[in-house]
Amino acid sequence: DELINEQKNNNLVEKAALDALVKSLKEYCTTHSSPSYHSTNGTTSSSSSNSSEDQTIPLHLFLEWSERTVPLLHSCFATFMHTIYFPDLHVPSMITQFEFPNLKGNTSPLLGDKHSTLLFSLACMSPNLSGTSHRLFTTDNDGLSFNRLQLSLLGYNGPTLLIIRSTSGGIFGAYTASRWKESKDFYGTRDCFLYQLYPTVKMYRPKGGVAQNYMYCNPFARSRGGDKQAHGIGFGGTTTQPRLFIDESFDNCVGASGDGTFEAGPLLPPSSSTPGASSQKYFDVDAIEVWGVGGDDVVKNALHARSKQREIIDANIQKARQVDKRQFLDDFNTGIFESKAFAHKQQVQGRVDLHIEE
Repeated sequence: DELINEQKNNNLVEKAALDALVKSLKEYCTTHSSPSYHSTNGTTSSSSSNSSEDQTIPLHLFLEWSERTVPLLHSCFATFMHTIYFPDLHVPSMITQFEFPNLKGNTSPLLGDKHSTLLFSLACMSPNLSGTSHRLFTTDNDGLSFNRLQLSLLGYNGPTLLIIRSTSGGIFGAYTASRWKESKDFYGTRDCFLYQLYPTVKMYRPKGGVAQNYMYCNPFARSRGGDKQAHGIGFGGTTTQPRLFIDESFDNCVGASGDGTFEAGPLLPPSSSTPGASSQKYFDVDAIEVWGVGGDDVVKNALHARSKQREIIDANIQKARQVDKRQFLDDFNTGIFESKAFAHKQQVQGRVDLHIEE
């Protein structure tokens, strides 16, 4: 019974993921068709029509959508055709080979099984999201702990994928190729993007303007709140209100629809099922996962860099402790410690109403 129920749940996840891709394509056609596109019977059908009749997507709209939303979709087709017709030959260098993500035995409650359509959608967004991935953090095992989330990221010198599921059911997040560090300022490069994975598939690249607020990691402990900035992990927006933001208390988390750095569009589901309803802005975290991506060699080197940074931090902590002990002994031997520890006793020696026990 458990296996049957698990299979049913996987089927539901797969259907929802496939529906999200189809919905994304239909939404793009609705927005960009002028003013309509053709149904399968050759007649013109309004893009806003609720007709149950199947609609044929114009090729140019399909190509535009795939380039903006799942730019590696073409490599999937090319790899598939090569595998069918030339199964014993290597894929030539002129073809961008599509490689399905490999979770290496790790489970992902957010993405489903190893052949998930959600994984396929992600792999079509960036070549770094195909191949081997390594799970760095999951609330399933690590809990809703910002310290553990931050510890999983800091020092990891490779591309990472952040996946968030809100309590309202939306799945969204961010990808960045830059190394994580604590900072009161934004940092990173253009090799990053925001995305929505469910209930529809969207990809939001940097716009390339003046604003370059790519990524942000500013814990409260860094300044003890003295900087008057947002404390947590964020992407886009400003230091007081990032566009995508996980507060270190996991309260007041934000998924806004626009900012100066990334392309505009919703990260969160609509506020209601009413057509045309605006998307939400704030969300409550249901689950979070962070994956190191990019393939075996990239992940291995990034994990090694994180281990080296942790060793340096531990060594500095031990050194600080040794310095504190040495200073304590020096103070004790020179009498400074005694003069500090018994300063109160010395100050009250002359009081006639006080009895001092020697």
